[in-house]
Amino acid sequence: MPGFFTLLFAALGILLAARDSRRMLPGVLLTLAATSLVAAVVTFILGLTVALATLAVPGNDVVGLLLVFIVPLLAAIGLGVALLANGVVMLQREGRSLANRLSLLAGIGVLAILALGIVAVTAGWFELAVILLLLAGPIGYVAMGFVAYLCWSAVYARIARRSAAPAAIITLGSGVRRDGSVPPLLAQRVALGVETLQRSPGAMLVVSGGQGADEPRSEAAAMAEYAAELGAPAQRLLIEDVSRTTEENLTLTRRILTERGITGPVLAVTSDYHAFRAATLLRTLGMPGHAIGARTARYYRPSALLREYLALLRDHLVLNAVALGVLMLPVVAFVAMSLITLIAD
Repeated sequence: MPGFFTLLFAALGILLAARDSRRMLPGVLLTLAATSLVAAVVTFILGLTVALATLAVPGNDVVGLLLVFIVPLLAAIGLGVALLANGVVMLQREGRSLANRLSLLAGIGVLAILALGIVAVTAGWFELAVILLLLAGPIGYVAMGFVAYLCWSAVYARIARRSAAPAAIITLGSGVRRDGSVPPLLAQRVALGVETLQRSPGAMLVVSGGQGADEPRSEAAAMAEYAAELGAPAQRLLIEDVSRTTEENLTLTRRILTERGITGPVLAVTSDYHAFRAATLLRTLGMPGHAIGARTARYYRPSALLREYLALLRDHLVLNAVALGVLMLPVVAFVAMSLITLIAD
C-alpha cells in the first residue's frame, strides 16, 4: 500500500501540474512518488523471493544477493555500454562537437565509476570506497533530476498537444546548411509549424532565427522560403531574423506580435527533445501557451536530451549549485579528514 509520502508527492505533483505544467517541479514530485511506490514493490518482491529461496534451500541467500547487487550492476553496465555505442554513432553521423559527445562522455563516466567501485572493493581501498559511496548523493541528485526530466517531458508533450488554439505559432530555428538550405531537423520543425497553421485558421506563423557566423543567411529566411513551398500563405507569415538563442526567439517574437496587436496564447514549435525547455522559457517570460516538438532521429535523441537537461540545470543555476554544494560537503569533509590524518602520520 502506498505510504504517506508517496501519496503526498503524488497529490502535490498533480495539483501543481494542473496549475502550470510548464515547469519541472510537478515532474520531480511525481517521479519521487513513482520511485517510492516502485521501491516498495521491489522491496516486497525481493523479500518474498529471498524467503522462498530460503525455504527451498535453508540458509541459501544467493538469490537475494544476486537480485540486490548483481542485477543493478548489470543494468548500470548495460546503460554505460548503450551510451558509449550511441556516442560512437553520434560522432560518425553528426561530427565531433562537444554537444555530440555528451552520450559518449556520459557512458565513459558511468563505466568509470563502476570500475572504480569494483577496484576499491576488491583491492580493499577503504578511502576510495567511502568517497564513491558519499558521491552517491550528488550523483543521485543529478540522475534523479534527469529521470524526472525524461518522464515529465514525455507527459508534457501529451498535455501540449491538447492545448487551446493559438493566436500565433512560433517555429524556432536551428542551423542551416552552408548553401543556406534547410536541413532535415529544421525541415521537420517548419513542416509541423505549417501543419499546425493549417489547423488553426485564426493564427499567424512566425519563423524565428537569426544568422550565425557560419551561415550564409538567417535561419528565418530559409524557414520562410521552405514554409512557402509547403503552402504557408504569405499574409499569415511573419519573420524574426535577429535572435541567436531560444530565449531571444521568444522575446523578440513577442515584441513583433505586440506591435501587430496579436494577443492570446502562442504555440512554440521545435524539435521533440527541445520542446519542454522551450515551454519552461515561455513560462519564465510570462508568455501564455505551450511548446510542441517534431520528431527527430532516435540515435540523435540521447545526446540532445542530455544537452537539454544540462541547459535546464543552468537555467536554475543557483538552486542546483546550492543543492550540489550541500551534497558534496560530506565528500569534501572526508577527503579533508583523510589528508589531515595522512599528514599527521
